[in-house]
Amino acid sequence: MSLPEFCIRRPVFSTVMMIIIILVGMVSYSYLTVRQYPQVEKPVVSVRTTYEGASPEIIEAQVTKILEGALAGVEGLDTMTSVSEQESSRIDLHFKPDRTLDSAASDVRDRIGRVAARLPKEADNPIVKKTDSDAEPIIYLALTSDVMSPAEMYDFADRDTKDKIEALTGVASVELYGASAYVMHIWLNPEKLAAYQLTANDVTEALVQQNVEIPAGRMISKDREFQVTTSANLKTEEDFNNLVLTEAKGYLVRLKDVGHAEFSPYDDRSYVSLNGKQAVAIEIVKKSTANPLDLAKDLLKRLPEIQKSLPKDLKIEVAYDKTLYIQSSIDAVYRTIWEATAFVIVVVFLFLWSGRGALIPLITIPVSLIGTFSLMYVFGFSINVLTLLALVLAIGLVVDDAIVMLENIYRHIEEGASPFEAAVKGSKEITFAIVAMTLTLAAVYAPIALSQGMIGKIFTEFALTLAGSVLISGFVALTLSPMMCARFLRRSGENKGGARVLTKKTYNSSLLNWFLGEVPPNVRVLNWIDEAYAKTLKHVLKLKIWTVSIAILIGILGGLLGLYGLKSELVPVDDKGIVYGKGEGPQSSTLKYVLPYVNEMDKIFNNLPEVEKQLTVVTIPTIVSYNLLKPWEKRKRTVPEIMASIKPLLMNITGIYAWPSAGASFFGGGGANSEALNFVIQTTRSYDDLIEVAKLIQSLIQRNPGIGRVQADIGNDAIEYFIDVDRNKAAALGITEDVIAKTLDSLVSGRVVTKLKKEGQQYDVRAQLVEHSRKNPYDLNGVYLKSKVGQASQMVPLSTFVDVKTRSVPVEINHFNQLKSITISAELNNGFSLGEAISFLETVKERVLPEGFQTDFSGETRRFIESKNTIYLIFGLALAFIFLVMAAQFESFVDPFVIMFSVPLSLAGAILALWFAGGTLNIFSQIGLVTLIGLITKHGILIVDFANKLRARGRSISEAILEASRLRLRPILMTTAAMVLGAVPLTFASGAGALGRQQIGWVIVGGMVFGTLLTLFVVPVIYTLFTPKVYKNVDDSF
Repeated sequence: MSLPEFCIRRPVFSTVMMIIIILVGMVSYSYLTVRQYPQVEKPVVSVRTTYEGASPEIIEAQVTKILEGALAGVEGLDTMTSVSEQESSRIDLHFKPDRTLDSAASDVRDRIGRVAARLPKEADNPIVKKTDSDAEPIIYLALTSDVMSPAEMYDFADRDTKDKIEALTGVASVELYGASAYVMHIWLNPEKLAAYQLTANDVTEALVQQNVEIPAGRMISKDREFQVTTSANLKTEEDFNNLVLTEAKGYLVRLKDVGHAEFSPYDDRSYVSLNGKQAVAIEIVKKSTANPLDLAKDLLKRLPEIQKSLPKDLKIEVAYDKTLYIQSSIDAVYRTIWEATAFVIVVVFLFLWSGRGALIPLITIPVSLIGTFSLMYVFGFSINVLTLLALVLAIGLVVDDAIVMLENIYRHIEEGASPFEAAVKGSKEITFAIVAMTLTLAAVYAPIALSQGMIGKIFTEFALTLAGSVLISGFVALTLSPMMCARFLRRSGENKGGARVLTKKTYNSSLLNWFLGEVPPNVRVLNWIDEAYAKTLKHVLKLKIWTVSIAILIGILGGLLGLYGLKSELVPVDDKGIVYGKGEGPQSSTLKYVLPYVNEMDKIFNNLPEVEKQLTVVTIPTIVSYNLLKPWEKRKRTVPEIMASIKPLLMNITGIYAWPSAGASFFGGGGANSEALNFVIQTTRSYDDLIEVAKLIQSLIQRNPGIGRVQADIGNDAIEYFIDVDRNKAAALGITEDVIAKTLDSLVSGRVVTKLKKEGQQYDVRAQLVEHSRKNPYDLNGVYLKSKVGQASQMVPLSTFVDVKTRSVPVEINHFNQLKSITISAELNNGFSLGEAISFLETVKERVLPEGFQTDFSGETRRFIESKNTIYLIFGLALAFIFLVMAAQFESFVDPFVIMFSVPLSLAGAILALWFAGGTLNIFSQIGLVTLIGLITKHGILIVDFANKLRARGRSISEAILEASRLRLRPILMTTAAMVLGAVPLTFASGAGALGRQQIGWVIVGGMVFGTLLTLFVVPVIYTLFTPKVYKNVDDSF
C-alpha cells in the first residue's frame, strides 16, 4: 500500500499528522528571532596601538610593520589593511567567513604576544578588538538643552544616561558624540617654571605623589573591624592650584605660581546638531545575537523613565532609528505573503471552478509554510527579509504539488470515478512525478547551502528555507492532499465512455451552490486551449529541426543579452528612507574651520520637502548627516532621485568634499561611508612613486563620465616640526636625550599624569603648556631644562642645544596586504554599473601601470567579484545536481537531458523580463535565476513521466508524448499561473527593501511565462528526437 493510499484510508491519522506539523511550527515560530538579514559572521579583528607623539613614519616603521609581519600568516586571513597615522597604528584583519571570530582573535593575540617585546617601550600595548557582523549603530538618541552647554550634557550623559542604556538587554556598546569628556587641565607657563627652577617632570612627580588614595589595611578591636584608607586625593581646581611643588627660600611654591588648573572639556573636535540645534548624540550598537526590533521597543518603552531622571532643561529623543526600515521591510514581505496566497487561491478556483477544490490548496499552503518554521528553528535561522522572501516564493511552489495531485484526481472524477477511487488511482499515478519534482527543486539549493563565500553564507537561510518548504509541501501533497480530495471533491460530470470529457451542464450559479461544489466547472476556455494546443503541437512535431534551431537561437540570444545587455552590480540601490550626507574636511582642519561648511550642507538637506528629521555628526575631519525622510507612501521621490537633485549642490561646497549617499547595503557594507568602487594600488617602491602613479590613474578615472566623485586616500602632506638635538652640547650640560623627549612629550601632547575622582566618576589629569606657549613650534625654545654639571644645577633653554626644523611628511601611510597602498574610491553615476567600472579599471591598469606595481580591489567591489565567481559555481553545481537527481529517479541520462532543455529557454525569458524592467544582474536576480532552474524543470518532469507511463502501456513515442502533453497541460498551466501570480506582488513591490524583491519577481514572472510557453512545445520535440525507441520499464512505485 502506497503512502497516499494509506492516508486516504486513514483520514484521522492524516489529520493528526498535519495538526502536529502546525503545532510544532507555531511553537517554533514563537522562538525565532527577528533580524533584517541572516546572521553571517564576517570575521574582522582590529589591532589598535597608540604611541603618543610619534609621526606616521615612526608608527609605520616601529609598530605597523612589526605587527603586520607577525600577523601575515594567521590561518584563514583574507585581507589585511593598515593605517599608520599620527600617534596611532590601525590594522584590520578580514578573515574568510568559515573562520570563527573567537578563534581568529585568539590567534591574533598569540601572534602579537610573540613580537610585543620588539615594539617601542613608550607605545601602549596593542588592543585587539573583535568586530561583530552587526557592529553598526541601530539607534541614535539626541540630548538637547536651552541652558546646558554640550560639554555639560556630554558629562551628564557619561555619568548617568549611558549606564542606564548599557544595562538594556541586547546593547553591546554606547558611545557619545558632540563634545568630549571633562579633564583637569594643568596649564604650565615655561617662563614661570624656569624662574622657580622647576621642570615639567617636577610638576608631574608632585601630582603623582600627592594625589593618592591607598588602602592602609584593617584594624581589629575586640568587637569590631575597621577598614583604614589613606586619602589625599585632589578634587577641585582649588586643590590642584594649591598643590605644593617645592620650597624656595622659605616660600612654598604652589602650582598656581607656575600655572593654573582648569576643569574643562579635553578638546574641541566633535559637534552634533539635531534639526539645526546643537546636541549630544548617543550612539547605540546592539549585540550580534540581539533582536533589533525588541531592543528598539524596549528602549522606547524606557525612554520616558530616562527623561524623568534628566534635569528639567535637558530633553532626550530618538534622532535616528534604523529599526523603522527593518520593520517596514519585514511588514512589506508579510503583506506580499498574504497577497500571493490570495492570488494562488483565485488561480485554483478559476481553473477548477470548484469551491471545494480551491479549499484544498487553501489548507495545504498554511500547513506547508507553518511547518517550515520548525525546520528554520532546528537550523537556527531567523525571521528576516530573505527567509520571508523564500516563503513568498514557497507559496507558489508548495501549491504546485497540491495542484498536480488535485488536478490528476479531479481528472479521474470527471471521467466517472468516485472521489475515493479517483483519489487512490490518481495519487498512485502522480506520486513519482511529485517526488521527482520535490527532490529536483530541493536539489537546486544544495550548492547554495554548501557554498563557503560570504554571499553563499548569506543566502543559505533563503535556500534551505525554500528547500524545506518544498520538501514539506511534497509530503503534504502525498498525505493530506489525496485524503482531502477523497473527502471534499464531488462528482460533477458524467462518464462518456471512459474518456476525459469536460461537462457542460446548465447550472444554478448561486453563491451557496458554488461553494458546495454542486455547480459543474465552466470549461469552455480550457476546452478551447486543450484543442488548440493539441493541434499546434502536432504541427510542431512535424518541424522538429526548425523547433530545435529556434530554441537554440533563443537560448543564445538570451545569453548574449545577459552578458552584454544587462548591467551588473552587487545589489541595487535601495530606498531605506534616509539620505546620508557625507563630507571630508582638509587634513589637520579644525572644528572652527569645518562648521560653516557643515551649516551649508545642512541647509541643502533642510530645503528638501521629503526630510522630516536631520541629525549631523562631526568628528574632525569627517562629517555625516543623517536625513530621515517621510514614510515611503507619503513622498513621490525615491532616495536615488533625491540624491540626484542635491548632488550638484553638495559638490559645489568649496571648503570640503561633500556628497550624498544612500548608504551601503548589508552585502556591501554599512552606514554612509561606503563607495561603490574601491581600487587598490600597491607597490614595494617608495611612497612618492606610489603617489605619482595613483594621481595618474585617478586623473584617468575622473575623465570617465560614468564615474562621479573620485577620491584617493593620499591626503595632503603635513608639515612636521622635529627637534634636532646637538648631542655634544646636551652631554656637556648633563642633559640626556631621554629627559628632552619626556619633557616635550608631557608639555606638548598633554599626556595623562594621574586621575581625578569626582562624584563617583574618574577624570584624566593632563599637564600641558599654556596655549600662548604652544601656538608656534618655535615657542618650544622657551622651555627650560635643568643642567647638571658638577654639583651645581641651572636652568638652560632648549634653544641652547636644539634646533627646530620642518619637513613635509604624509598624514597617513596605508598598507594593503603588507604593501604600501593607495585606495581610489569613487561613486558611480546613474546608468553606469559596477561591472562596467571594473572592466574600465582593468583597461586603465593595462595601459599605465608600471613595473613594480600591482592592483587589487576592496570593499563592495571585492565582494562583487567574489559574488560573481560564487554565483557561477552555484549555477553550474545546481544544473549538475538537478541532472544527477533526475537521472537517478528516471534511471536514465536521456530523460534529464530532455527535461533540462527547457532551462535555457526559461532563463532567456527571465533575462528579457529583467531588461524590460530596467533590472540588473545582482545577487537577488541571480538567486532568482537559480530558483528558476528548479521551477521550469517541474513542467518537463510532468510531461516526460506521463509519456514514459504511456509508452510502458504500449504507445508509440509520438502518441505517448502527444497524449502526455495534452493530459499535463492543465496542471502545467495551473502551476505556472500560481507561481507567476504568486510572484506578481514582488514585481510591483514598493516601500522599504522593494528593489531586491522586484528583481526576483521579474525573474520568476518572465522566466516562468516565457519558459512555460516554449517548454510545452520544445520538450515534446526533444523527447521524440532523443528518447530510445525501445522503452525500458522502470518500477517507480512508492
